[in-house]
Amino acid sequence: MDLIYRYDPHLPISVECPSDSAAAMRLLCDGNLRLTSVVAQMQKATLGEGGVSEIVVPMSPVSLGLPLVAGAVSTQRPYALVLGCSDARVPVEPIFDQSFNDLFVLRIAGNVLGTECLGSFDYAVRQFADSLKLVVVLGHTGCGAVSAAVETYLSPTDYADIAFTHALRSLIDRIMIAVRGAAGAIQQVCGRKVQQHPNYKDALIEVAVYLNAAITAFDLRREIAAFGGGSMHVVYGVYDLATLFVSPIPAAHPTKPGFAPAPQQENLTTLGQQLAQAVVDKGVLGE
Repeated sequence: MDLIYRYDPHLPISVECPSDSAAAMRLLCDGNLRLTSVVAQMQKATLGEGGVSEIVVPMSPVSLGLPLVAGAVSTQRPYALVLGCSDARVPVEPIFDQSFNDLFVLRIAGNVLGTECLGSFDYAVRQFADSLKLVVVLGHTGCGAVSAAVETYLSPTDYADIAFTHALRSLIDRIMIAVRGAAGAIQQVCGRKVQQHPNYKDALIEVAVYLNAAITAFDLRREIAAFGGGSMHVVYGVYDLATLFVSPIPAAHPTKPGFAPAPQQENLTTLGQQLAQAVVDKGVLGE
């Protein structure tokens, strides 16, 4: 099987600039769908199941971030700001099949908000107000930072292991809000005895990952309102390391990517219960 990147110098060069947040989300979802489609075809070829023998990916100087004229420097005009995790398995541009200058990316462990992260966020929203159409919080399954927060929640006596590391303690404390919310939601859906289930920790991590992304999106929307950033749309989603799909809710067999808008404060409890039920429906807490 051949995966070919092809540049045709005779084709007209066009730059895709979404007109609004809905168009921006479509670009990201379409890009994530392209990624999953290519990977699925490569997996079939690896297993000897046939399929296409060649995949051609069109490229252009613009998509490669190259100047059309030697020595020229392109103007920075991202259409979406993405706050993602530092995990090396979650590179934002490839996940959405986006090019140079399409996304303004912030990455921090656990995709949480700290002072420096907020400074970069504020800068981008102000500096690129004319081009930015969307703000995305991107979590991912199996997040190490969320897993560490869950471990601390389940074994509070081990908190001393990170107590003398201010930076790590700060990170865990921020995620702990989502962990506590996830624990409460799972208990409301399954009852208190669920804590004795052998897969309880795995379920807690998964619900917390999604809830953490939603809470961060909630906080970012408040931040935009605080400094008069207008009505910029804020959404969240979680990248599933197993399926490669981005989705705002756990699903065993997703068929298309998607996002959800940043929740309102009064909806966070209901959202937690919906996420817990989705994890139950996946069979994580099955008999």
